[in-house]
Amino acid sequence: AALQRMTREFVNKEIKPVAGERDRIQDPHERFPWDIVEMGSKLGLRTLAIPEEMGGGGADILTLSLVGEELAVGDLGVGVIFDQTWKFSYMFSELMNDEQRARWLPKFMDDHRCVLAKGATEPNHGSDNSGVVKGAGIGLQLSAKKEGEYWILNGMKHFISNGGVAKIYFISARTDKTVGIDKGVTGFIIEKDHPGFTIGNIHDKMGQRLIQNAELIFEDCRVHERDVLGEVNEAFRLQKDLAKASHVQAAATVLGPARRAYEETLEYARNRVQGGKPIIEHQIVQNMLTEMYMLIEASRNYIWRAAWQNQNIEPLDPKYSAMTKVFVSEAAFKVCHLAMEVWGGMGYMTEAPIEKCLRDATSFFHSDGTNQMQRLKSAKLL
Repeated sequence: AALQRMTREFVNKEIKPVAGERDRIQDPHERFPWDIVEMGSKLGLRTLAIPEEMGGGGADILTLSLVGEELAVGDLGVGVIFDQTWKFSYMFSELMNDEQRARWLPKFMDDHRCVLAKGATEPNHGSDNSGVVKGAGIGLQLSAKKEGEYWILNGMKHFISNGGVAKIYFISARTDKTVGIDKGVTGFIIEKDHPGFTIGNIHDKMGQRLIQNAELIFEDCRVHERDVLGEVNEAFRLQKDLAKASHVQAAATVLGPARRAYEETLEYARNRVQGGKPIIEHQIVQNMLTEMYMLIEASRNYIWRAAWQNQNIEPLDPKYSAMTKVFVSEAAFKVCHLAMEVWGGMGYMTEAPIEKCLRDATSFFHSDGTNQMQRLKSAKLL
């Protein structure tokens, strides 16, 4: 509760007042909120998911979900900057060996601007990275070929969250193209500005505009075998277990703009007068506000239960986390849409906060795996 209150105070003081203006900056490079990242890092938020014995906050999934929601109330992009870093913090504790941890962990812990990113999605391979259908030509194709003590990476990724600003990247590459991604993909740890690794196009986006998404380009990029993450050809198996928490935390962040939309709309309805009385006294507005509230409460309870299951149930039911992300993202969009209805024409104007909430919430139909693909994955487990 203390951490949640601290985060809320940080959001109210440092994020809410500037998020709308930053959102409208045209250049994606200039939009990225380094000042907010640094302030949050000094509060301990950037390293929150690192275990206490390794110098971090030791937060569990429920705590990360609580904090992620609070950050995203201020701005969804900011929430995702931190959440992406939390998700991949597990690589340090769960997948790195002792030698790797000794080299890479200080780079992360000692630099307030060190955020993390993971490269999986490619221009021709997104949903087929889910593993629902497997085959030699299905899924990511960035290649890694062994030459002596090095792996040579060639290809590209795109849409990568924190791409271009992250200082440590976890890259998935095809090390055996004769089999499916479940048997032929390996993870690599790569630092920004590593020879042969460059940043391509910075994507401009409809929502989540304060986080940067970019292309990652690999041209004969030589990575030493000591920076293989886990076992060769086993990245899909090793990393999919970490993805379950990813879905829960993603759901928590997209709840942020929904809550912001509800809170702003409730206040607006109390003050906006039509028909001789505040619109909150009109039954049609009351019905919409009530539905918004129910959707937010149902979503939050779904998130909390999924977080608890991730921490306490063994073996874990993987479909529960995936379905959480689907339900909450669609509920959040509906909340923001209802908010737009209550605000009427003013809600469509950029001077009001609602159009941004709606744009931001829209992103999670596809972020963290498309909702339709998550449904297919879950259906196979029913």
